[in-house]
Amino acid sequence: MRARRLLFTAVLILTLTACAPSKTVESDGPVPTQSQTPEETAPTELVWTDQSFVRDFTADDGTVVMSVEYLFPGITRAEQVPAWQKIQDYYAAEGMAYLNDAADLAGYAAGDYEVAKAMGEDFLPYGESMSYRISLQTEDLASIVRSYYANSVTGAAHPSNFQFSETFDLTTGEKLTLDDCFTDAAAGRTRVLDLLAQKGGDAGYSRESLEAELNDAYFYLNDEGMVIYYQPDTLAPYAAGLLEFTLPYADLQDLLAISSIPS
Repeated sequence: MRARRLLFTAVLILTLTACAPSKTVESDGPVPTQSQTPEETAPTELVWTDQSFVRDFTADDGTVVMSVEYLFPGITRAEQVPAWQKIQDYYAAEGMAYLNDAADLAGYAAGDYEVAKAMGEDFLPYGESMSYRISLQTEDLASIVRSYYANSVTGAAHPSNFQFSETFDLTTGEKLTLDDCFTDAAAGRTRVLDLLAQKGGDAGYSRESLEAELNDAYFYLNDEGMVIYYQPDTLAPYAAGLLEFTLPYADLQDLLAISSIPS
């Protein structure tokens, strides 16, 4: 009899267990899965893409008073290579900084619009844009040139055009300075100035002015050599535009610290 009661109890427990609802475990997010195929592990080739920062700013009545479109470099699947992610993050931060500055400037644009409306005059919306190109890419480095345009002052004689550039070590993601490009920074700078004096002298620019206006950030690399540039309205009047001087690698070779440059 006791055995029959034990059997009945066991059956009842099993029955209740089977009827009980299953317990749900909540996840804080997607469960990471380990990649099984070579295509999903690590990219073998750097592929550039755009990081786009676009916005229209309006006055209180809804009129667009400023439009911006900034395109910065991005890298496909950058998260899989730390150095690439570092470059991606650098330009993402730049894009957000440009948007923040534009938001501040839009306040002035709205003020200009209100004044123009009150006086019955036409208003030209402010506008800014950024584009880029890859001037050189090797196994170890990439050089990027950015072009910036702005018509941000109503009634100005001409819009603003400027150029900026960055050169990155693709193995570390670090941005290279002009000094980083040479085994001896002082000797490298002297060589750069000597070459600029030769090339600039032919165009009527003195070594003193070339040295005084030299900005270490204004350089990039291409297939031919190191390009040093001067913004408009520095060495020459604004109408002369951007001035560039290409220093051939052959004239710098003995001092260069960067590798994989075109021969």
